[in-house]
Amino acid sequence: MMRTATLLFLALLGFGCTDVIDLETNFQDPQLVVDAWLTNEPVPQEIRLSLSQDYYDNRLPPGLTNAEVVVCRTAPDNRCFTFFHQDSGRYVWTPGPADSLGAVGAEFVLAIQLEDATYGSQATIRRVPEIDSLVVRYEENQLGFEDGRYAQLYARDFPGTGDVYLTRSYLNDTLLNRPFELNLIYDGTFDAGSRTDGLVFIAPIRQNVNPRDDGGAFVPLQPGDTLRVDLWSLAPEAYFFLGVARDQLQNGANGIFQIPVANAPGNIYNLATEESALGMFNIAGVSTAVRVVEE
Repeated sequence: MMRTATLLFLALLGFGCTDVIDLETNFQDPQLVVDAWLTNEPVPQEIRLSLSQDYYDNRLPPGLTNAEVVVCRTAPDNRCFTFFHQDSGRYVWTPGPADSLGAVGAEFVLAIQLEDATYGSQATIRRVPEIDSLVVRYEENQLGFEDGRYAQLYARDFPGTGDVYLTRSYLNDTLLNRPFELNLIYDGTFDAGSRTDGLVFIAPIRQNVNPRDDGGAFVPLQPGDTLRVDLWSLAPEAYFFLGVARDQLQNGANGIFQIPVANAPGNIYNLATEESALGMFNIAGVSTAVRVVEE
C-alpha cells in the first residue's frame, strides 16, 4: 500500500510540472500562397498572392505585388482573363456587362509568373443545384435551439456520386466565415462515408446556414434581418482543402485531442520543379437565395 501511494504521489508531481518546452517553428524559405476562389458570377473576381509565414507569427501575411496573373478558358473556347494588381497582393479581373468567366462545364488554366518562376493549375466549373427554397420558421422546444426564427436551405443533390458544395451565408450583408460556420456538403450530407446520393440536403446541412454565437450555438434571426445564402460547387480537392483548413483553424480548441499542425494540400504547382505552392484554384458555379425575415 505504501509503495502504491508513493507512486501516485510521484505521478501527481509529474502531472503538475510547468517546465516550458520551446518548439523550433521557424522556417528558412517562405512559400507562395495563392487564394484563387473564383465564381462564374458577373462580378469582379479576385486572386490573392502572399507568402507563408511562421505558424505562430500573429501578423497578416505580406502580399506579393510583382506577379503576372492570367486565367485562360481552354474549353469550350480559348479566352484569357488578365488579373491586374490592385493593392496588397490583390489581383482583380472586372467583367463587362453580362460577362463572366464561363458556364458550368467550362475548363480553365491558371498561370502565375513570379520573378523567374511560373506556377500553374487547372479547374473546371462543376455543376451546382438550384436552391429550391430558403425557409424561415419559428422553432420552439427544439433541442439545441433557443426559441426563435431559424432558416433552412432546401436543395437536392444531383444523381451521381462525388458532387461537393459549400454554402456561404450573409446576414445583413456580413459574411458568416468563422471556421465553425463553414458548411461543406458531400452528396447532400457531410462526407463520402455516408454513401448517399441524389437526396435533399440533410437537416443539419439545411440548418447550418444560420448565424452562430462565439460558442458555436445557433442564434435566432430577428424580424427585418436579410439572410442570403450562396451555394457553390467545389472540385473534390477544394472540398478536402477546406475541410483540412477548418480542422486546423479550430485546432486550438481541441485540448488534448489536437491534431498535428499541417498545411492544407493545394492544387497549384511550380511548372519547372513540380513543387507545390500553398493555396487553391477553384471556380464555382453559384446558386443564390435571399430571404427577409418577417414578423
